Amino acid sequence: MYAIYGPYVLLAAIAVASIIAVNRDLVSTIQFRVMIIGAGVLALIWTVILGVFWPEHG
Repeated sequence: MYAIYGPYVLLAAIAVASIIAVNRDLVSTIQFRVMIIGAGVLALIWTVILGVFWPEHG
């Protein structure tokens, strides 16, 4: 069950951490965008994989 929600939890954690880091000037805007886009792509790919291999969850 955790495998289904893992990437989405990761996306949320990266989003929160990135927003905090940007607000405190710990990372640049480019790094922020790379982290958010990368996590979003991971969640999207995982959604496609679940839809292909586990249609009842898709």
